[in-house]
Amino acid sequence: MVRPFGKKTFTVDVRKSIVRGHEPGAHPKILATQFDCSSSQIYRILKNNRDDDGVVHRQSPGRPRTTSRDMDRNILRACREDPRRTSTDIHVSVTSPNDPGPSRRTIRRRLQVAGLHG
Repeated sequence: MVRPFGKKTFTVDVRKSIVRGHEPGAHPKILATQFDCSSSQIYRILKNNRDDDGVVHRQSPGRPRTTSRDMDRNILRACREDPRRTSTDIHVSVTSPNDPGPSRRTIRRRLQVAGLHG
């Protein structure tokens, strides 16, 4: 099977082990063969994930999401229970009275991404 074109993403644990493997003096090309990737990826990980205590988990760019995965799941569940519910009804059922929660437009967007409303 051929790997799709593009960067191979590494988990935080793998990046930590790459940085720890480099500390005793292992050459990046040796680390590249161990982790089955190119040496340029190893160099990039060593450059981007250095900090005083080792590996830093970089935050992804962009605005933070207004809904969590649990909230998205509850939105989809409410729609599946009654597909003819409006986004306003779903908003009332999903959010608590003290919490503002997502907008109705966000609820419609989550349903559209899931393919439940178009």
